[in-house]
Amino acid sequence: MKALPLALLLATVAALLPSAAAAQSLPPSLYLPELVLPRDTLDVAASPAVLQSVKPRVPLSNFRYTYDGASKTLAQYQSEAKVRALLVLKDGKIVYEYNRFPYSKNSLHQSWSMAKQVLSAAIGIAIDDGAIRSVDDRMDAYEPALAMNGYAGVTFRQALQMSSGVKYSEEADRFKLFLDAISDYYTGGRSGSSIRNKALDPALTVAFTPGSRFNYASINTQALTLALEKAVGERYQAYLQKKLWIPMATEDRAKVLVDRADDAFTFCCLYATTRSYAMFGLLYAQGGQLHGRQIVSADWVRKSTTFAGDPTNWHGVDRAGSASRIYGFGYHWWPLEGERGDFSALGVYGQAIHILPKQNTVIVRVSGDFDTPGAHSEENVALGRALADYLD
Repeated sequence: MKALPLALLLATVAALLPSAAAAQSLPPSLYLPELVLPRDTLDVAASPAVLQSVKPRVPLSNFRYTYDGASKTLAQYQSEAKVRALLVLKDGKIVYEYNRFPYSKNSLHQSWSMAKQVLSAAIGIAIDDGAIRSVDDRMDAYEPALAMNGYAGVTFRQALQMSSGVKYSEEADRFKLFLDAISDYYTGGRSGSSIRNKALDPALTVAFTPGSRFNYASINTQALTLALEKAVGERYQAYLQKKLWIPMATEDRAKVLVDRADDAFTFCCLYATTRSYAMFGLLYAQGGQLHGRQIVSADWVRKSTTFAGDPTNWHGVDRAGSASRIYGFGYHWWPLEGERGDFSALGVYGQAIHILPKQNTVIVRVSGDFDTPGAHSEENVALGRALADYLD
């Protein structure tokens, strides 16, 4: 295994950092795990479905939206939010596609935490297929090793809703997970830790009663993955390709970051085109149906993404960098407050798939919004809702 210069840099940084909190001072622009860890490829269907582009009914040059008392254009938003690519689907067709140089429609964009919403779909499919009996099953009934730490007795629902009760500091511990996986990869396991072992770490103790409150913790996603893999009898990336990526018939291959043991990073690190993300959004906008096929059940989509679907989903959660409480949290998705029934996939640094099912609109945004993580997520909702209204 040949180490890249950045790998040496990160390994050195990891060795010198006095604490996990200090690790967060590393510039976000250096969070490029794909340069130092391998990726597995998700192949496409033999006959991909190509999204068609059409001219919108109304000119987008005239579109404006209001946020925080200011009226703005689409171009202003793209500049202020450091948008790399923006794609808008209306009724399953592309009505707007923007790619900032050097990005193009073929560029693979890091999902960050939008990968969590993809995992949620995979779990829903496993429940639909009967590989997992119920969302209320204990995860350790499928992966017994999870009974050895704070995940003992935690259900799929509790982990999906980020209420597992496991003690975890999202910012510091997530960064440490990356550093440990990189160290494990480049030392052949002599130092650091695999992502599987991170989820099974005995140090993951119980901080609160499972289901009693919301605490966003990416390690929950990795624990869910272990249980899912045992339930379906294969690696996550293989299951994802077979059950979601190929049935979606997106025209573009994608990649999934893996560690030394070829275990997938599922809390982040799917690499896909905006058109693939849009196809995934369209699947959910249409209640789990795509190309005349029910890929994931409408019941799972509703429970995952709405407050009505599961009344135990969290309303108005506290998000870092957010001044409002417009986002709730469901089965690893972000349902939005209000009467629209819209919801989002979200990733740090400005990644979002805003889905407005009632208007059959999907808006994909990928960004390098490093200055104030999350600063434009609420504005993204205002933009998306106004744009869906404008296109109707």
